[in-house]
Amino acid sequence: MDKAICLNYLKARVITMPLYLPVLIVVSIVCSTFALATSEKTQRFALVIGNQSYQTAPLKNALNDAKAISNTFYEMGYQVTTVTDVNVQLLREEVAGFYQRVHSVEAENKLAVVYYAGHAIQINHNNYLIPLDIDFENEQEFIAQLYDLSDLFKLMKYSKGLQSIVILDACRNNPFEIANSSMVVTQGLAPVRAPASTLIAFATEPGGVALDGRRENGVYTRHLLRFMSESISIEEVFKKVRSAVARETRNKQIPWEHSSLLQEVYFSPPKNKEVPNIVVF
Repeated sequence: MDKAICLNYLKARVITMPLYLPVLIVVSIVCSTFALATSEKTQRFALVIGNQSYQTAPLKNALNDAKAISNTFYEMGYQVTTVTDVNVQLLREEVAGFYQRVHSVEAENKLAVVYYAGHAIQINHNNYLIPLDIDFENEQEFIAQLYDLSDLFKLMKYSKGLQSIVILDACRNNPFEIANSSMVVTQGLAPVRAPASTLIAFATEPGGVALDGRRENGVYTRHLLRFMSESISIEEVFKKVRSAVARETRNKQIPWEHSSLLQEVYFSPPKNKEVPNIVVF
C-alpha cells in the first residue's frame, strides 16, 4: 500500500465520529509499519573467502561452503566478491580492495559482510587466517605468510552508517607444526573485541574446535544457510544457528559471537509484502 494513500486515509478519518478511533489507530500502526518496511535503503556488500586445497591438511567443505554462501548473498541482492584458494598476497589485496569499495560508496546505511571458510590458527593469543602456499621452514617466514585478523579490523575504519559482520567458519584442529618453534599455538581461536558497529561470529566458542561435517557443507555453515535468508535480526539468526549446531553436535560445538552493533541489522530485511493488509470496515 502506498504511503500517500495511508496519509490520505488518515486525514479523511480525523474528521469522522469517535466510533472510528480504533480504525484510526490501526491505520496509524500499519502506516508506521509501511514506513519501516520501505525505509530499507542499505547498500549491501559481501566478501566470501574459501580456502580448501592446502598441501597440508586439505579441507572437505570450504569451497562448497563459500559457493553456497556467495549464491545466497547474491540472491539477496548483495554486491558479492568471491575468492577461493588464495595465497597471502591475494588475500590481503582482496580484503583491502573490498573495504576500499565499501568506504567509497556514499550511502546513508551500509552493511559489509566478510565470510571466511578455511584454516585459521591462534599463535601467542593472536588470530591468523591461513592462506595457501605456506612455507613451514622457519617460524619467521611462517608468521609473515599468515593473515593477521587484526589487519582486517583496521580496515573497518569508522564510516557513518556502516555496520560490519565477520563470520569465521575456521576453528578446525591445527595441523600446522614447525619444529623447534617458540610459538605458543593454542587450540581454536582466541576471543576478540569487535570494533564499533561490528559483529564477529565464530563457528565455535573461543578455544573450541569446529567440525567439518560429513555432508556437502560444514555443520556451522549448513545451519547458517538455513536461517540467513529469514527476515529476522542478525542476532536472532545467529541464536538459531547456535541452537541448531549445539543440538546436532550434542553440545560439542557451540557457536559464539561478539557484537558491538549499534543498530538492528538484517541479512535479509523485511519486505513490503510482510506489511498486513488493512481491514476495510
